[in-house]
Amino acid sequence: MKLTLQNRKVVITGAGDGIGRALALAFAEAGAKVAGCARSADRLESLSREISGDGHLFETADVKNVDDIQRFAEKVNATLGGVDVLVNNAGAIGKLATFFDLDDNDWQEAFEVNLLSAARLSRAFIPALKKSSAGAIINISSIAASRPGEIFPHYSAMKAGMSALSSSLSTTLAPDGIRVNTVSPGPVWTRSWELEAEQAAEVSGKNIAEMADEIRASTAETVPLKRMGLPEDVTGLVLFLASDRAGWITGSNFVVDGGVLRQPY
Repeated sequence: MKLTLQNRKVVITGAGDGIGRALALAFAEAGAKVAGCARSADRLESLSREISGDGHLFETADVKNVDDIQRFAEKVNATLGGVDVLVNNAGAIGKLATFFDLDDNDWQEAFEVNLLSAARLSRAFIPALKKSSAGAIINISSIAASRPGEIFPHYSAMKAGMSALSSSLSTTLAPDGIRVNTVSPGPVWTRSWELEAEQAAEVSGKNIAEMADEIRASTAETVPLKRMGLPEDVTGLVLFLASDRAGWITGSNFVVDGGVLRQPY
């Protein structure tokens, strides 16, 4: 199935590593022009060396900072001359803790990174998306939104909020022809998991590589397909939702989790 993504102008937040990086590479491979932001200049520089095609834009920006978001949006519009797709991918678990070990700062951080950033970025790019004939917003949430556990309740709550925001925006923006959907990955090995391995190794006295292998193995046992996901496992669905093939799909949430949730409805 050929996806119509040639020369589409795609904005991806959190493009420096993990799912965001994989999406930037995949969209570029499909012929799109990519504008990505991340906090790390080094990671963006690495991505710029690896990505295929030309005409891309990579800018350092902290999605918690409203001035950074505005500056990024202005640079994207000036450089690419418009936007067709916005992928709100930036997010972070933050502190790996239960409810009683989280303070107000932890909750505020989770709110700003995982939910408020998506609202601000959507607001910044919707004027450009309205001018596109193929406008789409894809919000990267998590299965933690619908299956919250004891650990990181602040992250689960904010991802649930992001999913609700997607549903609301899909109605608000439908008259403008802008489709809004959510993709909810399961346990995909990203930098958040690497940080968990580092913290666990420090407590246990094991080396980081050994602890990472243990986490992968134990987590894989909870997945019917018996492996953790990779960032590349998410890209196919996101590219499809950004394409004309998904032209009648909006307001939906799509789970990519190796069969963890197995929700029939």
